[in-house]
Amino acid sequence: MSRENEKTLIRIAVCDDNMRLCSDIEKCIFDYRENSQEFYDVEIYYSGKTIIEDLKKGIHYDMFFLDIEIEFMNGVQVGRFIREKLQDDNTLIVYMSSYTKYAMELFEVRPMDFLIKPLNEKKIIKALETGTKLLHKGEVSFQYKQGRNWNKIYIRNIIYFKAKDREVEMITQNGTITFYEALESIYEKLEPYKFFYAHKSYLVNYFHVSEFFYDKLLMSNGDEIGIAQTRRKAVRKIQKELLYKELSDDF
Repeated sequence: MSRENEKTLIRIAVCDDNMRLCSDIEKCIFDYRENSQEFYDVEIYYSGKTIIEDLKKGIHYDMFFLDIEIEFMNGVQVGRFIREKLQDDNTLIVYMSSYTKYAMELFEVRPMDFLIKPLNEKKIIKALETGTKLLHKGEVSFQYKQGRNWNKIYIRNIIYFKAKDREVEMITQNGTITFYEALESIYEKLEPYKFFYAHKSYLVNYFHVSEFFYDKLLMSNGDEIGIAQTRRKAVRKIQKELLYKELSDDF
C-alpha cells in the first residue's frame, strides 16, 4: 500500500486567474503535506465556469481556495452554486481577494475564511490547518481510485454498489461511477455505516432503502434489487435490528 493510500485524502480546488498565485498555493500545500497525517490532492482552475462544469459531473472537493474576481463566473457565484444548487453545506470555502468590500455577499455563502492578498505561506497554512480540523469533525466519506486519481464521495450520497466483472459500479444520487475494487473490500470499509449484501453482487446502503419486500428491495432512486434466497433471512434480521434502533432513538 502506498504512503498516500494510508492517509486521509483531502481534495482541494484552487481557482484564480493568476497562474503564478495558483502555483504558489499548490506548492505551499504540497510542501506542508510532506509531514502531514493527510494526503492533500490539489486541482488548479483558472475560471469559475470550469469548476462548475466539473461539479456538475459529480467531481467532489473538500475545500476551495477561490478568488472572488475571476472572470466569466466569479467566486461568489461558484459559492452560491455549491450551497444552493448542490445543497452542499459541508464543503469549505476560503475566499481570496485584494479588496474587503464583499462582506455581505460572502455572508450568504458561509465561507470558512477570507484571505486578503497578497498571500503568504503563513496565511495559506493557517487556513489549511483550520479546514483540516473542521473536515475531521464533518461527514464520513468513501475513497476510491479511478485510474491514477483518488476521489471521494460522502457516504450519504451512495445508494448501492454493483459488482460487474472486474469492476464495481457505484450508484449515487448524482449518477453512476465505475472503478476497480473488490466488493468485499468495500464491504469491510462500509459495514459499520449500515451497508449490507442483498446479493453477492449488490452492496446496499440501508438508509437508501425505500421499501423492504420478501424477495427484493426498492431503493430511493427507484431501482429494484433482488434479495438472494440465501440472504433473505440475514436481510430481515438487519431490517429488524436497524428499524428497532431507529425507533429507540426517537424516544
